[in-house]
Amino acid sequence: MRKKKRREDNYLKLIYLLLAVIAIETVFLVSSCERRAKNDSLPIRQAVKEEKKPKKVIPKKQPSYKIAIVLDDWGYNLKNLGVLKQIKEPLTLAILPRRAFSLAVAKAVQELNQEAILHLPLEPRQWLGLYEAQPRPSGQEKDGRLEPETILVGMDKPEALKILDADIKSVPGIKGVSNHMGSRATESAALMGIIFAELKSRGLYFLDSFTGKTVCKGLAEKMGLAYERRQVFLDNKSDEKYILSQLELLAKIAKQSGSAIGIGHDRPKTLEVLVKAIPEFKKRGFQFVFVSELVQ
Repeated sequence: MRKKKRREDNYLKLIYLLLAVIAIETVFLVSSCERRAKNDSLPIRQAVKEEKKPKKVIPKKQPSYKIAIVLDDWGYNLKNLGVLKQIKEPLTLAILPRRAFSLAVAKAVQELNQEAILHLPLEPRQWLGLYEAQPRPSGQEKDGRLEPETILVGMDKPEALKILDADIKSVPGIKGVSNHMGSRATESAALMGIIFAELKSRGLYFLDSFTGKTVCKGLAEKMGLAYERRQVFLDNKSDEKYILSQLELLAKIAKQSGSAIGIGHDRPKTLEVLVKAIPEFKKRGFQFVFVSELVQ
């Protein structure tokens, strides 16, 4: 009996030993699997990171410098309309009132999808006190003679408004008004106040040709009238090199300020230069706009 009991005890010890070994092996295997699973998961996470789409890089928009070109003194003839049609970029044409071809030019501007403004004759500081009997060639204002029905500083309000109304009606489709000559008139807050009130009531802006000392900017701000002023005269000399140099000056100002307005005239040389120069300035990042896009 004792031998039998001893054998049973030995069997039990052997079973316990085996169970202990199995338990140890099990713990070792589980721990090993966890470490392997952890190591195996690292490349997967890295792959997931690598598969993420890169952030879309939005290229920085190049600054666009705005230039408005105004061409004064239209209405004497139609000689330069053919060249004008070659320019597809925005231009603002300042048309003299009640001239032989004022209405025809205004209609042509609409057909060409360009912008028309009234080039309003106002009193300069120096003039001969004479009205012309015959229209003179475009751009010859230096003789000091006035256009017929020029608005003068000494006029009373009804007389000034009568002329202004007739002038506006003679050039249909205008978006604004600029001064033709007018170095004396634009110094008079009383006269310009009368004109500005009428322009505001009609929804028109005022472009100051800036021919001398002027009260126009401060007065326009005070009255809430849309206003801008020119920065450069382009063609005081009817010479290609000179006009190109003035365009470069205009571009420099546009880069500094974001926009600039240049005034030229209804002259063959000016238009010929613009036909060639405007595409080149566009390539350099300049945008040509109407004056109405710049007024404030």
